[in-house]
Amino acid sequence: MSTTDSPGTILVAIDSSRNSMLAAGVGARMARLLNAHLGLIHVLGLPEQSFWGGVEARMKDEIRGEAERHLTAITEKMHSVCDILPEFFIVEGLPEVEIPKVVAEDSSIIMVIAGRYGVASEKHSHLRLGRARGHVTVKLMETLRVPLMVVAPDVPLSHICPAMAEMQAASESNT
Repeated sequence: MSTTDSPGTILVAIDSSRNSMLAAGVGARMARLLNAHLGLIHVLGLPEQSFWGGVEARMKDEIRGEAERHLTAITEKMHSVCDILPEFFIVEGLPEVEIPKVVAEDSSIIMVIAGRYGVASEKHSHLRLGRARGHVTVKLMETLRVPLMVVAPDVPLSHICPAMAEMQAASESNT
């Protein structure tokens, strides 16, 4: 994964939240500046074992397919606008457990970047948004062997790859 002219890989945690898109933009910009590789990781929040039988497998396939489409769109946009081609990982489980596992297994990862708030915070009332950081971020700070950069929701657009600003603006206009 890493080459002699690259310091390693910057791994960005992606979900479908606005803040994770900003984190991806910061990650792309940092990877370009440092001549590092960029990795995107999406942790699937799959349903627990249930009594639904065959429906569970179909639900898992749909969730994975949506994640793959989302990551493919991000990857293509980053490649065309920012001239960086990220690698992506899709894993199942809890982000605070799976992200440190991926980092532990890949010695080329030099940093993890995550948005301050993810999908769970965006779905709840704005009262919860007053917190300085989310649950997953706190867990990652406690367990990662590499530095963690937390991207605030008000990061200036000048700090991110223009592709992510374009994708964010497009997604906001669709809602």
